[in-house]
Amino acid sequence: SLFTQGMVCHETYKDENNNWLSPDEIEKINNKIVQKKDKNKEVKVGPSESMSKSKKNVVDPEFIIENYGADSVRLFILSDSPPEKDVQWSEQGMVSSYKFIQKLWLLHTEIKRDILIENKELIDEEIEKFTNQLISKFTYNLDKFNYNVIIANMYETYNYLINYIKTKKKIKNLKENYRKILICFCPIIPHFSYECLKDLELSTDLKWPDFDKSVLSEEKINFVIQINGKKRAILNEKKDITETILLEKLKKDKIVNKYISKKEIRKIIFVKNRLINILINE
Repeated sequence: SLFTQGMVCHETYKDENNNWLSPDEIEKINNKIVQKKDKNKEVKVGPSESMSKSKKNVVDPEFIIENYGADSVRLFILSDSPPEKDVQWSEQGMVSSYKFIQKLWLLHTEIKRDILIENKELIDEEIEKFTNQLISKFTYNLDKFNYNVIIANMYETYNYLINYIKTKKKIKNLKENYRKILICFCPIIPHFSYECLKDLELSTDLKWPDFDKSVLSEEKINFVIQINGKKRAILNEKKDITETILLEKLKKDKIVNKYISKKEIRKIIFVKNRLINILINE
């Protein structure tokens, strides 16, 4: 199918004679936009428009790539907004994307240190579950062109892993799960991902990872407990629990039991994996 991407936009600038100025010809001093060649001459700032050579509101891609790297440019453009909408070019946004990739590299060095630890014994189910959920999210969002959502998934992954490696050590299946995570990152930041894979001496002949659907769902969910239509408690229980078992657990719960103890139950409304409403005679 054909997909049309939005334009990359930038502010426009003019001098006192209404001649167009490029971003390289202006600078900001004390909250004022002035010309670099004559700082006494202020610049007229126009609306953000699609980049155009005639209006000079363009940035040199070679300069940007040389200073920030191609991956930073890709990350910024994809993270700024949904792909069908226009992207507002921002130097600050570029710097933020660059810094995030530096943070990912520092995270990589920490993970590599853990991977190289010998005598690893533990197979951790938590990292397996997180990785499967991540692959599922990336697969869905790539298929739907939700690139800005994928960037949010990447930030989520960074936050998870930076905390994970602080508490989990000698994890036998960390290397394989991290490999799958790096492959998921490839469509967004391919140079970084390949560099990390090579650094770990892993194959760069890549195939998109599969995910296990059986581990995607949460094992426990929050049930809303209502008495005569009023919420009285939230109970965290196993998914797909039956009405009978849930009712037995409620009778042993101190908070709920005070409402139903010695009361006649007229009717029970049970919505699987969501709520139970117990109707009693007051």
